[in-house]
Amino acid sequence: MNSPSTALAAVLAAVLLAALGAPVLAEDTPPRDIISGADFRAVCGAAGQALSSPPGEGSRPAARRCKDYLKNFFQIESVRPVVPNDQVMCINGSLKWQDIADQVLDWGKGRGEFDDKPADDLVRAAMRARHPCPQGN
Repeated sequence: MNSPSTALAAVLAAVLLAALGAPVLAEDTPPRDIISGADFRAVCGAAGQALSSPPGEGSRPAARRCKDYLKNFFQIESVRPVVPNDQVMCINGSLKWQDIADQVLDWGKGRGEFDDKPADDLVRAAMRARHPCPQGN
């Protein structure tokens, strides 16, 4: 049986480990990857304005994941062959990652049909709607 001194020693050991910065299992959850539309909304929504200039409120780790996802998305889209009537988007000028994330989040509000689809589908649909290509190109 456990004696009171054994229980006290266990509590003191736990307090000491916490004070020394030992990791807590609940905080060891891996960062959320952006795979679905729901993931995009969760991560980029949590990002807020964390990496804007000047920085605003939001999660910096989420902002970095959102930015990395968008950079990868546009790198892949830039090499994707564009065929008539299937152009992805025509962005005139340049947009900051924050502008793109905000536009996708704004356009995607209330569009639950993208929750279980790939995040690429959500971004592509939002960019097509916000930055349509001229007809006949």
